[in-house]
Amino acid sequence: MPDARLNALGLSSAQVDECIERGLSGVLGRVSRVDRGFATVETAQGLIRIETQASQELVVGDWLGGTADQAVLLTRHSELARLGGPHKDQRQTVVANVDLVVIVHSAVTQFRLELLSTFLVMAYDAGADALVVISKSDLIDDADNVARHISTKLGGVEAMTISTATGYGLDALRQRIKDQSIVLLGESGTGKSTLTNELAGSEQLIAGELSRSGQGKHTTTHRELIVIPTGGVVIDTPGVRDASSFSGDHGIAMAFHDVYDVVLQCRFNDCEHGDTAGCAVSEALASGTLDQERVNAYLAETSQRAQISERREERERSKEQKPNRRRSRWSTAEDLEEI
Repeated sequence: MPDARLNALGLSSAQVDECIERGLSGVLGRVSRVDRGFATVETAQGLIRIETQASQELVVGDWLGGTADQAVLLTRHSELARLGGPHKDQRQTVVANVDLVVIVHSAVTQFRLELLSTFLVMAYDAGADALVVISKSDLIDDADNVARHISTKLGGVEAMTISTATGYGLDALRQRIKDQSIVLLGESGTGKSTLTNELAGSEQLIAGELSRSGQGKHTTTHRELIVIPTGGVVIDTPGVRDASSFSGDHGIAMAFHDVYDVVLQCRFNDCEHGDTAGCAVSEALASGTLDQERVNAYLAETSQRAQISERREERERSKEQKPNRRRSRWSTAEDLEEI
């Protein structure tokens, strides 16, 4: 029988069955932290550190089978990815095997529709569910109205309000995330580290003090998986000012379902969905069926994806052309020698 500790880490029959099918000795554990060259793994016996291989890039949330000496990466059922690499146009997995992406937004922070929409796209592309949590609700009088407004602007995504200062909404949140693997996403200073500590029931992460505006300071510098005593695990992530998703049609269709459905009805294949006569999106905007800000966020997301695709294609073309230029110069040198 798997150890209770592995169950607390989110172990499912999928990992156990895979180890049996692959002839592994059993489930070793789950990656809780990754540093340069090493990964910290939560096992039934406690924490261990293993050396990571270049050919097997581990991320927080990964499940491993086998032994500490011969750890084997098990199949990921979800991958939260962003744009990375030297050219910022390659898929880079951030965390793995999460069920729910919790997007944390401070009640006293300016609402940035495009940024939160990108977080939504990332969540749905990962194959996870999404939840928006409005933190620091004690600092304003109408936090529930703010939550409803943000939910509407994000296409009806589930949203709830909390306050780690007063405890408001925390029990409801614990019940919502019970027995799930969750990851927190959000801007710096939204209270993710403080929320992680509240969920963990102890001071697991250092939280920054508040500024006069109520805005927290950036504290988290790495990703870390922590067990929630009431059930589930939470992965805190460093705060971001801007995010770029490795977006596919699924994530965009889910995050912008209302806009996407209208886009599919447009009779112009190359339509920019602006003021074009006969454009289905333009007509929906004119009739009030669609919200202009959501359409703008959709267009920004799809425009970014098109630019990234063009950039990758251009780089691939450059790679193909370089050998030809070398051969051409070599031929010229030979011709000169013959002369």
